[in-house]
Amino acid sequence: MAAVVFALVLAGLLFWLEQESCVHSLDDLQGLLETDDFLAEADQPVNLRLTVRNSGPHWKSFVALRLHLGRELTPCSMDHLTRDCAGQGHTVRCTAWLRPQQEASFKVAVRVGQRGRYVLEPLQLIGGDLLGLKTQSRTERGFHELVVPPRECDLPELDGLMGGFLGGISVNRYLYEDPILTAGYREYTSGDPMRAISWKQSVRGRGLMVKKFDYTTEPRVVVLVHADSSRYTQPERVERCYSMARTVCRMLEEKAVSYRFALNATFDLLMNATVTAGDEWKKPLEVPQGYGPEHFRRMLEMLGRATGQTVLSCARFCAEYYHPQEQVSCIVVTTEPEEAVRAAVRPLPGIPLLVLTPEMAVETAQTGEAGA
Repeated sequence: MAAVVFALVLAGLLFWLEQESCVHSLDDLQGLLETDDFLAEADQPVNLRLTVRNSGPHWKSFVALRLHLGRELTPCSMDHLTRDCAGQGHTVRCTAWLRPQQEASFKVAVRVGQRGRYVLEPLQLIGGDLLGLKTQSRTERGFHELVVPPRECDLPELDGLMGGFLGGISVNRYLYEDPILTAGYREYTSGDPMRAISWKQSVRGRGLMVKKFDYTTEPRVVVLVHADSSRYTQPERVERCYSMARTVCRMLEEKAVSYRFALNATFDLLMNATVTAGDEWKKPLEVPQGYGPEHFRRMLEMLGRATGQTVLSCARFCAEYYHPQEQVSCIVVTTEPEEAVRAAVRPLPGIPLLVLTPEMAVETAQTGEAGA
């Protein structure tokens, strides 16, 4: 009889422990999803790091992390992965047991093949009883994304054009106005940019006054990108433009040429750049004059987030973001005909202008195939 009572008490105790361990299985647990870098190159591995930490005083006998990967994310290996039956991607599931104040981390490498912005689904934290028979889950807070910039284009013709353009800048001793070096003031004339107006001088009763800038021999370039997918049935034209724009900026970086970059497009939600908006940012964005790793990185993020839908017409975009009075060389990468661009962008005599269109890539590819 005593043995039966003992067995019943032991079974009741185990049942109570089982229930308590499940009810409190998620207490003091924190799940975290991190990426090496939100800016990811196409077809290059990106590490997703899943971490769970037990900050409480009790052991956790069963803990699991679950993350669903969409079809756009291709896993580099099948460790901790199962393929969804509906073909909608893969599911990552990692399990562990944790001592008090212990954490466990898991890495999953994925690739993304196409340019664009990809939002990662939230991480799910799963806890259960001592035997893992009964579980409960919680979705962790947090927002994670991957932004994939375009690939570079491999066009010998572009190399030649850029080489001639950069050579023209280096040998041209045309003196450029430097907006930092103010040499004096003069009266406003039609065509002067609004940002050149000196309001302090203007309120003194002499009318609108603009700054006169001193000169510098430092070469400067404006890169304008206008790629409109709404006017064409071939979206690859836009992708070629974005790839050419990246290659152009990389060449400018290699020559340490200061450049301002402007992109006429709508953009997906900006979380990591300097602008935060709603679901879409509907105006052109630009990176100020400069060069260097951070400058180049900001340009790549803009190209990765661009939707391919323009906000302004090509003529208006060029008029608002390029001013001949600045005496700056200009490169325009566009889906529009070259003649229309040259009619909209009219630099002063002696200032180089280079217009690049996606037809260059097509013509080069066809020439290569014919030669082969």
